[in-house]
Amino acid sequence: MFGGDVPTIMAHCVWCDTDEEELLKNNNVYVAHCPQSNSNLASGIAPIRRFMNKGINVGLGSDVAGGCHLSIFRAMSDAMQVSNLYWRLIDQDDEPLSVSEAFYLGTAGGGSFFGKVGKFESGYEMDAVVIDDSSISTTNPLRLEERLARIIYCSDDSCIKAKYVRGRKVLG
Repeated sequence: MFGGDVPTIMAHCVWCDTDEEELLKNNNVYVAHCPQSNSNLASGIAPIRRFMNKGINVGLGSDVAGGCHLSIFRAMSDAMQVSNLYWRLIDQDDEPLSVSEAFYLGTAGGGSFFGKVGKFESGYEMDAVVIDDSSISTTNPLRLEERLARIIYCSDDSCIKAKYVRGRKVLG
């Protein structure tokens, strides 16, 4: 048995049928979406928009067996790219993921599996990454979502200035 009272994560889920999707939802199973694996293994593209629309829990993963990067920002970027392919090549009713949706999947979407993490809200653990994006050049002032997109697509580890886990500084 999976799901129910036993926390369960299913990786990839690129070929789930309707009945399996209902099982995922009804048993509170999390889908670990590993977009680099979708590209590198070419075994299918997970229908993340459909999962989200059905209320299935989804978070991002960096599959080191089928991927080549551990960065969650790279996973966010890859998730948007494979969702574009899914939309264009498989189902044009499933809109591609937005920047804010990919960010959600890489933070609160997957974090909720572990409890109250992944959000800056009262009652949540204080887990944070401090990023300085001043080294990523731009010619125009950017709105918050544009800055977030630039960080997701263009940042690297040198932009990370500090990390906090449960309110305790662990880096920087």
